[in-house]
Parts: sequence; structure tokens; C-alpha cells
Amino acid sequence: MAALKDALTAYLHLIERLGATPDVAAARRELLQKLLDGLAGKRRDADSYYAGVDAFLAACSSQQKLLAVTCAREFFYFWLDDMKKVMEITSGAGFTVRNLDMPMLGSLDGLLQLMRQTGFQRYPPSLGLYLGKLFEDGMAEDEIRRRETLLQALLFLLDPHPFHPSSYRMAVDALLLHLDSQQDGEYLRQLVREYFPHWQSFPFASQRLGASGKSE
Repeated sequence: MAALKDALTAYLHLIERLGATPDVAAARRELLQKLLDGLAGKRRDADSYYAGVDAFLAACSSQQKLLAVTCAREFFYFWLDDMKKVMEITSGAGFTVRNLDMPMLGSLDGLLQLMRQTGFQRYPPSLGLYLGKLFEDGMAEDEIRRRETLLQALLFLLDPHPFHPSSYRMAVDALLLHLDSQQDGEYLRQLVREYFPHWQSFPFASQRLGASGKSE
């Protein structure tokens, strides 16, 4: 197995090759070194990693948590020394090269309150089309409203950032950090997988004509 120092270097070299700036790489190095310090002496398997990540995230500040989740997810197969899987993820644009700043309010209610305070209403065509399809399919109105609220919060987090799947992944991670229970998290994961094709296919016109299709 590759030494952990070599695994960390390999991860950082990869994101730099994909376009990460030195500042992005440095911030990720600092966080991942803290994670690896906590994993020192542990077996390089999934169970050890998940336990180490839980402890690592618990020690992070609220503003560090989103980037910490991103780093931990992307480093997982480097920890396992599974370079074949790393190459598969790389070819599928599975790594991020920007450290996106998103509001972290600690609860969904706090995030929704901030959204209301700012008067946010910038929702892409994908939201109305997705919700309309649910209505046409006969979904109960309270269930549609629940989904609408979560997706509005997701789009609020996404709004200032590049129209790219990596931004979507980070916004999902940020929203997950605002939820109280594992059950709520599983509900959101299913919802965002279902909504993603709509989000990608029906963005704002400026995104469709410009940023859509550009890689990181």
C-alpha cells in the first residue's frame, strides 16, 4: 500500500492537475492532514475511515465542515489505495477544484430564515418543471411542498456558484449538514438524485448558453 503521505500528495497533485489553485490545495492539505493524524495507526479499510471521519467532522468548526466533508469524500479511495476507482471517478468528473463558500446556519430553519431575509427568489426553470411533473403524477400536495422547500434551500446555496455538477455535490453536502436526522438525510439524498437531471437539463438561459458544459 502507498504510504499515507504519498496518498495525500497524490490527491493534491490530482486536483491541481484538474485546475485547483495553490490556495485550494493548501486548504485541503491542512484539513486532510488533521484527518490523517486522527487515523494514524488505523487499518486502511472503510470502517476505520468512516469512524475517523465522524471524529474529524465533530472537531471542525461550522465553517470548516463543508470543505471537510468534500475532502473526506474525495480522499476515500486514496485511503483505500484503490487507484482504479480513483481513475474511474476522475474520468467521471468526480473531483472538485473549488472550495465553495456556502452559509452554514446549523439548522434547516436557520437556513430558510436567511433565505427569506434576503428575499431570495432566483429559481431556475428546472424547479417548476420538476414540481409540475410531481403534481401531474398525482403526488400529494404536502409531499410536493416538502420537496419544494428542500430544493429551494438547495438552489439558494447553489445560486452564487458555477453551474457544474461539482457545485451541486457541494451544495447537497452543505444542505445535509443542516438536517437533524439520518432519515432526513436519506430523504434528501433520494430527492437530489431525482432532481439532478432536471437541474442539469433546464437551467437559466445564461447557464445553458454559457457555463453549462464547461468543465472544472
